[in-house]
Amino acid sequence: MSQPAADPDAFIPSGPPAQAGIRSLVGLTIFNHVAFSGARVCLTITALHLNATTFQVGLLLSLLAMPPMLMAIPLGRLIDRTGSRWPMRLGTLVLAVGILLPGLSLSMPALIASAVLVGIGFMPFHLGIQKLISQLGSNEERRHNLSVMTIGFSVSAFIGPTSAGFLIDGPGNRLAFCLFALLPMIAFVWQRLISARLIEQHAEPPAADSPQRLRDLLVTADMRRLYVVVVLISSAWEVNQFVVPLYCTKIGISASGIGLILGAFAVATLVVRMVVPLFLMNVSEWRVVLAAMAVAALVYACYPLFSTLESLIALSFLLGLGLGVSQPMTLSIMARSVPEGRLGEATGLRLALVMGMQTALPTAFGALGAVFGVGLLFWGMAAMLGTGIVGVGRSVLRD
Repeated sequence: MSQPAADPDAFIPSGPPAQAGIRSLVGLTIFNHVAFSGARVCLTITALHLNATTFQVGLLLSLLAMPPMLMAIPLGRLIDRTGSRWPMRLGTLVLAVGILLPGLSLSMPALIASAVLVGIGFMPFHLGIQKLISQLGSNEERRHNLSVMTIGFSVSAFIGPTSAGFLIDGPGNRLAFCLFALLPMIAFVWQRLISARLIEQHAEPPAADSPQRLRDLLVTADMRRLYVVVVLISSAWEVNQFVVPLYCTKIGISASGIGLILGAFAVATLVVRMVVPLFLMNVSEWRVVLAAMAVAALVYACYPLFSTLESLIALSFLLGLGLGVSQPMTLSIMARSVPEGRLGEATGLRLALVMGMQTALPTAFGALGAVFGVGLLFWGMAAMLGTGIVGVGRSVLRD
C-alpha cells in the first residue's frame, strides 16, 4: 500500500516566524499584482493610442484571461506535486518579460504577445501564493492570514490602475511598461532571498495508483456550495466592472464621476477586508458569505432606481463591502474543506471559473444590454444572487 505524498510546502506552524512569512508573501503579492493590474490598464490605453478597434481591445483583454483559465487546473495539480517555489519564480520572470515587451517595441504585435505572457506569468504566482498563505500558520490563524492577503490584493488593485494612468499621461507609454516590469524583477530577487527560509522542498510525487479526478473536489457539500458561490460572486463582480460604467454613461455621469463610483467600490473592499480579522474571526464563514450575497443582491436591485452621482457612489461602496468580504471567507472554506493534497488543484478550479466569467460575461452582458436595456441586467443579477442565497442557504441549514 503506497504512502501518501509529503506536503510539498512545509511551514513553521504558527507564531512570530509564521507572521513574518505572511508579511513577506503579502509583500510579494502587492509587487506582482500592482504590475499585473497596472499592465492591464496600460495595454488597454496603449492599444487605443495605437488606433486599435473595439474588437482588438476586447481580444487583447481576452488574451489576458483565456490562457490562464485553460491552464489553471493542470497548473494547480503541478503545484500540488512539486510545491509552489519554482512555479512562482518562473511565473514572476515570465510576468516581467511580458510587461517589458511593449516598453521595447510599442506595437500591436508586442501588445498581443505581452497580454499572453502577462496572463500566463501571473497565474502560477497567484496559485502558489494562495496555497502558501492557506497553509502558513495554524488552522485558527488561516482566516486571518487569508484576510491579510486579500487586503494586499485590494491595495495593489488600487495602486496599479491609478499609477498606470499617471505614468502614461506623464513619462509616456513606453516608460510606464518599463517601470511596471521592474516590480516583478524585484519580486523575483525577493523570492530567492525568502523562499529557502519559508519553504522546505521535500515533496514526493503522488502514487501512480492515485488518479486525480476533478469530481473528487466536489465530494463534500462545502466544496459543491463553494464553487456555486464563486460563479455567482464572480458574475456580480464583473457586472460592477462592466455594466456600471455603461449605465452611468447612459444616464450622463461624467468619466471622472464613473471613476469616483468605481473607486468607492475599491476603497470599500479594502476597508471591509481590514475589518474581517478584527470582528469576524469567530463568525461562521457561510453566514458571512450569504450576508455578502444578500447585500450585493439588494444593491443591484436598487441601482436602476437611482441616477445621482452621490447615490451611485453610496451604492458602489455598499456593494464593495459585500463582495469584498466574500473572498477571504470563500478561501478559508476551501482551505479547510479541500481533499488532502489537492489545495493547488482546487484553487486552480476556482480561478478557472473566475477567469471564465471574465472572458464570457462582458460579451454576453453587452449583447443582452443592447436588447433588453442595462436596467434589466442589474435586476437579473439580483435575481441570480437571490436564487443562490436560497439554494446555498438551504444546503447549509441541512448540514
